[in-house]
Amino acid sequence: MVTYNIVYYIGIILLLLGIVGLFLGLSKVYKLRENSNTFKELVFKNKIYYLLPLISFVIGFILLNIAYYLDSVTINYLSDNSLSVTWYHNLFIYLFGFIFALSLFALIYIIFIKLYLDFDKFKIKRKNTHIALAIIIIVAVASFYIYSEGHAPYLEYPLANSLYIGAKGIKIINVYDYGKEFSDGITIYLYAIFIIFGACLVLFVADYKLFKEYGKHDLITNTFLVGFPAGVIGARIWYVVLSVSKGETTFTGSNWVNIFNFRDGGLGIMGGAILGIIAGVSQVLIVKYAMKRENYKNFSILKAIDIIIPCILFAQAIGRMGNFFNNEVFGYLVPESAFSWLPTFVRNNMYYLHGGVVPCEDPLLTGQVALDYYKENDVIYMPLFFIEFCTNLIGYFVLEYGFRKAFKKYHSAGTLAGGYLIWYGVTRAILEPMRTTNDYFSTSVYTSYAMIGAGVLIVVFFIINNYVFKKKEILWYSPKLAVNTNNKKVKISEKDELAKIKSSSKKEDEKGNKDD
Repeated sequence: MVTYNIVYYIGIILLLLGIVGLFLGLSKVYKLRENSNTFKELVFKNKIYYLLPLISFVIGFILLNIAYYLDSVTINYLSDNSLSVTWYHNLFIYLFGFIFALSLFALIYIIFIKLYLDFDKFKIKRKNTHIALAIIIIVAVASFYIYSEGHAPYLEYPLANSLYIGAKGIKIINVYDYGKEFSDGITIYLYAIFIIFGACLVLFVADYKLFKEYGKHDLITNTFLVGFPAGVIGARIWYVVLSVSKGETTFTGSNWVNIFNFRDGGLGIMGGAILGIIAGVSQVLIVKYAMKRENYKNFSILKAIDIIIPCILFAQAIGRMGNFFNNEVFGYLVPESAFSWLPTFVRNNMYYLHGGVVPCEDPLLTGQVALDYYKENDVIYMPLFFIEFCTNLIGYFVLEYGFRKAFKKYHSAGTLAGGYLIWYGVTRAILEPMRTTNDYFSTSVYTSYAMIGAGVLIVVFFIINNYVFKKKEILWYSPKLAVNTNNKKVKISEKDELAKIKSSSKKEDEKGNKDD
């Protein structure tokens, strides 16, 4: 046990140091990029800022894998089930785990290069970064798949779903089985971590896209601080209303206080998206028109909507992976062979619903009897969470690259808000009826139809608006403006126009100085 604790906590410390060092190192490189003339110089001159975090992260990651098999809980589990880790599974775990950890850092480095380095100054070809990014993503996915196959036979199912921090240390636990044992500390559900991570990713991507458009950061930071909590509240309200409409008594009568008990779960993504968007847009309207903040003077709300709202699909996709660990958003029983391409650890976790084996078809099947029946008959619950994960990612690329960029000439600002409602409405309308009885809400299907209808109306409205008011400044339309060195507002349509304005202003200033 002593050996386990030493390896485990050294692994955690090195892993955290690697993550923190990564972001500190990249921010340092970002500041020093002006002092380098070539990409080679930038890379080799500042290698300490990204190599040390990489080494720390990889060693920490490997140590945590070693610690798992030194844990007495794991040893007892393997002994009880007459299991021993084979040599090829060890190869999968450590070799491909090493490759996976490296590929994660490489992925972040490439994204950093794409987002924050001057391609012209450092003579970087965009095509090469695209190819490198594609290769690294393929390597990361493939190495994770093989790495997970190494662990899959030796994991205890259903998988752990919470992070415990308390007197017993820092643990990843399954609250369904060990909740009472770890009740003396703070327990954070992995679902909540996925939700927060997804929201932060949306903030990062949207902030960068708005920076490219307006040359300013933090235009939506306050919007995020308003919209995200509102989204959580909206998601909770949505779930409560659906539960009550279904006839459940969890939140009625003397149980009304359960409405505020977020820790017991129950969030509806549709409600979160709707209230979050309303709150976010309202915040921008207030700071732009009521408070008349200078940063938002030339800020186009419709352009911002087109940039931000498709990104919400990212957050929803990541949130669905949190549902996987909670054993929820599963469909009815299907042949396991239909999803044999999924990693083994995913399929093994699909025998369970809400932390146990809850049958969908035969009420006489419960507990271990049901589990044995499912395995003997090669059936699992349909992974609807994964299907929606994929459709959400596809939806983002369809809206962002299929409409906003591919049809840029004919695109009408604001229509992607409608496109989002249509895409997500269709997704939920198709997938909702496939859910298990416990997770199915008929009201959500009707709401999906309403989202589709609202989306179509929004698209039509803004297309008409584009042609009728195209040359007029109305409440929701602001031209893209820049302020030159003479403080004169100049309308621009492309980023290179801004460079011309600055260059022209500089020449005028030099000429004025000579005349003086």
